[in-house]
Amino acid sequence: MRLFDRIHEFKKIFLKREQENTEFIRNENLEKLMKFSAAINDLLQEYRYIAKSEYIGLQKKFEETEKYFQVLEDSGMLSDFCAKNHTSQEKVDEILAFYKNAESEIEKHNDIYISEALKKEKEYLDNILKDVDPAIVLDEDQRKVILTDEDYALVIAGAGAGKTTTVAAKVKYLVEKKNIDPKQILIVSFTNKAVSELKEKIQGALGIECPIATFHSTGNAIIHKNLPEEKFNIVDNSKMYYVIRDYFRGSIMKNESLVNKLIMFFASYFDAPYEGDDLNGFFNNIAKANYATMRSDLEDFRREVIDARTKKSVTIQNEVLRSQQEVEIANLLYLNNIEYEYEPAYPFYIPNSNKLYTPDFVIFQGDKKAYLEHFGITEEGKNDRYNQDEIEKYKKAVRDKIMLHRRHGTTLIYTFSAYKDGRPLAVHLKEELEAKNFELKPKSDKEVMELLVAGEENRYIRKLLNLICRFISNFKVNGYSAEEFERMYYSTQNVRSRLFLEICHECYLEYNRWLKENQVVDFEDMINESSRILREVKEMKQKLDFKYVIVDEYQDISKQRFDLTKALAEVTNAKIIAVGDDWQSIYAFSGSDITLFTKFAEKMGYAKLLKIVKTYRNSQEVIDIAGNFIQKNKEQIEKRLLSPKNITDPVVIYTYDSTYKGRNGNRRSGANYAMAYAVEKVLEELLVYKKKEGKVPGEILLLGRYAFDGDRLERSGLFEYVNRGNKIKSVKYPYLNITFMTVHSSKGLGYDDVIIINGKNETYGFPSKIEDDPVLAFVIRGDKSIEYAEERRLFYVAMTRTKNRVFCIAPEQNPSEFLLEIKRDYKNVILHGEWNEEEPQQYQTKVCPLCGYPMQLKYKKAYGLRLYICTNEPEICGFMTNDCRGGKLAIQKCDRCKDGYLIIKPNKSNGFFLGCTNYKSDGTGCNNAVSKKQYYTRMGYSADTEKKELSEVRNQPNTTLKKSDIKNNGYLSEEKNSENQQQPNDYVKIEKAKLSSGCYYEGWELNTVVYDILCGLQEVSKVRYYGIWMLVDVLHGIENKKIFDNRLDRLSCFGSYRNMSKETIHTVIEWLIKEHYILKTKGQYPVLHSTHEGLHYCESITENKLKRLKKYLEENIIL
Repeated sequence: MRLFDRIHEFKKIFLKREQENTEFIRNENLEKLMKFSAAINDLLQEYRYIAKSEYIGLQKKFEETEKYFQVLEDSGMLSDFCAKNHTSQEKVDEILAFYKNAESEIEKHNDIYISEALKKEKEYLDNILKDVDPAIVLDEDQRKVILTDEDYALVIAGAGAGKTTTVAAKVKYLVEKKNIDPKQILIVSFTNKAVSELKEKIQGALGIECPIATFHSTGNAIIHKNLPEEKFNIVDNSKMYYVIRDYFRGSIMKNESLVNKLIMFFASYFDAPYEGDDLNGFFNNIAKANYATMRSDLEDFRREVIDARTKKSVTIQNEVLRSQQEVEIANLLYLNNIEYEYEPAYPFYIPNSNKLYTPDFVIFQGDKKAYLEHFGITEEGKNDRYNQDEIEKYKKAVRDKIMLHRRHGTTLIYTFSAYKDGRPLAVHLKEELEAKNFELKPKSDKEVMELLVAGEENRYIRKLLNLICRFISNFKVNGYSAEEFERMYYSTQNVRSRLFLEICHECYLEYNRWLKENQVVDFEDMINESSRILREVKEMKQKLDFKYVIVDEYQDISKQRFDLTKALAEVTNAKIIAVGDDWQSIYAFSGSDITLFTKFAEKMGYAKLLKIVKTYRNSQEVIDIAGNFIQKNKEQIEKRLLSPKNITDPVVIYTYDSTYKGRNGNRRSGANYAMAYAVEKVLEELLVYKKKEGKVPGEILLLGRYAFDGDRLERSGLFEYVNRGNKIKSVKYPYLNITFMTVHSSKGLGYDDVIIINGKNETYGFPSKIEDDPVLAFVIRGDKSIEYAEERRLFYVAMTRTKNRVFCIAPEQNPSEFLLEIKRDYKNVILHGEWNEEEPQQYQTKVCPLCGYPMQLKYKKAYGLRLYICTNEPEICGFMTNDCRGGKLAIQKCDRCKDGYLIIKPNKSNGFFLGCTNYKSDGTGCNNAVSKKQYYTRMGYSADTEKKELSEVRNQPNTTLKKSDIKNNGYLSEEKNSENQQQPNDYVKIEKAKLSSGCYYEGWELNTVVYDILCGLQEVSKVRYYGIWMLVDVLHGIENKKIFDNRLDRLSCFGSYRNMSKETIHTVIEWLIKEHYILKTKGQYPVLHSTHEGLHYCESITENKLKRLKKYLEENIIL
């Protein structure tokens, strides 16, 4: 039914009363019902979109009347009432039915209106942006957004769907067709960049001067509207770090209670313990944990150890323990002035023991001495990580140790991981120490605090300051007040969380005091204050006049920005148009809350949801893969994007061997070079695709999960940053237009082709597995709707930056689970190479071949050896080795010479055996040896003389694991050797420039000098890259240990410029770097690479350039 036909029907129903029996109407409620019908009729007669607020008001006004008639209907009296009042019951029933179904009836009206308006306004909408870009033709979804005029509208625009174009067209329609004053349309976005793009399109191209601003600018404007005379300076959020740092260094000493809490936090609760039940998560936590003690961090810690193999003195400069609770014990002893030694050798001989017994601690005070053992089971003998057999084994080990100390008359103090009474470990330890007559003499809080804040690089202060700043920033982003700290405190029983909240609360108050004293505000306070003003200052209604508020990139909305938006709408009665894409919500870490998007209607009370599903960037194949990937999360709003474009091979994955380069590796071996070389191969393949399709290569985007992914490319020597910006040049393909960005930085942008370079399954891979500190859960809303929910959205953003193909780079050994998933789900995802489809180890460390726990590498003083030590409880697994390649071969006491140890040594047949540390080649030492077969037989292990066990391969995280290799009960069929792999050859012969005349400096012909230095750099860099002074020393012929160790004295260029001063050589190299013939990398230890210009210098060097080099030398060399 057409719109005007429906209006005519409503008129017949609602206005017939004016023609019939009007003189008989006497009942007040009947009169009101007829007024409602007339008002609705007036509304429906208008040819426009009807917003919900317009008919909701009518419904509320006549709510009591509707209830009156409902009672009549329910009691069966409606018929009599209508007869008595000479009114048709059918007519009353129709009016009541409309009242009850008003929402659906108005929705039908609006649907018909939109349908009619699409036809009526077709010519206008066809040409709405013609003056800006004649090629723009709005699709039907975009036109519906423009015509819809609901109070709250959520526009869900897919990647590349023309969101900004739609916003611009909407603004023009409101101004030209709805006669809205441009000043009454406020457009708000999140970044200056987004605001600039909107201004360029709307204010610039369309000439519509509506206000367009960031949330911060909007907040600032509201504050000035309220207090025009008030002048506020705005400080960057980075200032918070320095304010709190200075507080720690100064006035905090006056707050004894807070200082005490800080020291307690550092000593016992600095690192958050792992609280999950996933074993892999627990292992990952162990692998990346820092178990250093306060004594090691705060003092000049040095311990001399005699190496058991070399018999030379070795200095240990840090103290790393086995677990967090051991660190807590060590810190308690240190803070109470009780001397201790970690893992000393027990002085008594233990029969039939093949290892030294090393208690956790030996403690001293005066003439008192005791051993201290910490057990990783509770006082009740429980540990959720172990089965019953392991628990019984643990309990037996505990009993044996107690009996051992009794037998030898040594004092033993022991503690458990948890106690029946629920009191902390520290409380029980203090009681045990005092019971054994150890006196607790606490260091003064002032002394400890001064040590903590003394150095800028102190890990305690730096880490805590960063955590506090992030917490306070997100605390403000949520719009919380100081009182919220108390609510948070009482909402948890976790001791660490409570301690942190108390510390953070004081820092928050101190920071706010500083802001007030200095009459400044930060960005977050500016938004919160503007929201408060809108809520509380009644006069703001007269000062602000907006009819529409359009929020761009709404998927990034945080609670404080949501509060500001809603307050603006309530004060001005403006309509809200929120535009964004929940599939691209990737800023939870800075406070965005995706539920404010996905539950928009619920948060606002009601809303119209509109979708723009045609994408003009991606092909249908790419958007299908990316869209279905993101919709594995059922909490995301469902949609299917459509594209007019098609492409073959939409996603292409290249794998590389990430095998560790080893001691004898060169610059072309190892994961870093292999990854960069894979990117270079992708560029080669991309050029093949372009040639086949008859296209010219366009803009190429390299995407990293982190900024350092780009730095790794540069360190390979195959790529280089251009002018330290985000432009990257391929040495092999210098003419290609390549940009590097992180995925976060790339949002909103489009490129011809995209290469995702970090397709790894590791902590800093994609998805990233970095976990936030648990205390941040108070202020950051994590999305647990699916595993790695936000990382999935980030991967979707990465894939949808392309206009053509997506290329991905992944290591064979541990490819990203996201890449494995899309390859498994889609046949048109192409894989070049092989990869491991099994679950890889998720922590970058070696693992114990007996129990699978991560291994910790450190010097074990009692043995005088640098060992890999299993991090499992020693009562369960005490495995130690000096070489993980030995499999299950473990360190043993030598049973012949008594003071030696059997350690893992290689034999001539590429195998391993146990040999004594006291062995001497002249036969005077101990020649005790145990073959691997003998040891395995003795220990009851299965033989693996010809095949390598899977656990051993996992000990080498860069060894390729292919599905075909994992057979025969987990054995591998072959071993990869990185040193035997064929390496790519990137050598380019440098041609000497042919110039008509020579340019000389101090008798040296500069063209020859430049040529020789560039050739020398290429020769020096054949094995690995070096810094500028190493190249100078080689050319000058300096004879030193480093030159000899790296065999650089054997190069043909060695000593070729003995007669030129080192300063002159150095200056020429500096000029070559300045002219981009040589690249000097970034970082703490920069090295030199050849550039494309350097390898082809003969194409660009001129006599004028050499004259400039001569002048540069004359100005910089002091003769």
